[in-house]
Amino acid sequence: MKIRAMILGIAGLILSGCFFSNEEIKLEDIWNFKITVNEAKGNRQVHLTGLLGNSAMGISDIKTTSRNDELNITLFQKLAGSEYSGALDKEIPLESSIKKITYGSEHKVIWQD
Repeated sequence: MKIRAMILGIAGLILSGCFFSNEEIKLEDIWNFKITVNEAKGNRQVHLTGLLGNSAMGISDIKTTSRNDELNITLFQKLAGSEYSGALDKEIPLESSIKKITYGSEHKVIWQD
């Protein structure tokens, strides 16, 4: 009986890690992905739109990192529930030095000046 309870407890911990951790969204998992760069009065903004293909998941976080002339954007997902949506509609300020935008840990080029 104790072994069974331990196995169930371990399985619960493993599953809770899957449900509650942020997981990187692959670019191909975003339907109708579009990126536009808008410039007004010397300020540039990146506008990302699309829809997460897995309806059970929602976009939970966005991470941006700049290095030299590259901006890397990575989106993360969690179970949607009432807190997260699969709709992508994000605006990100773009520094004037940025000439290339990449996505995810693979740094796939999604825009280049």
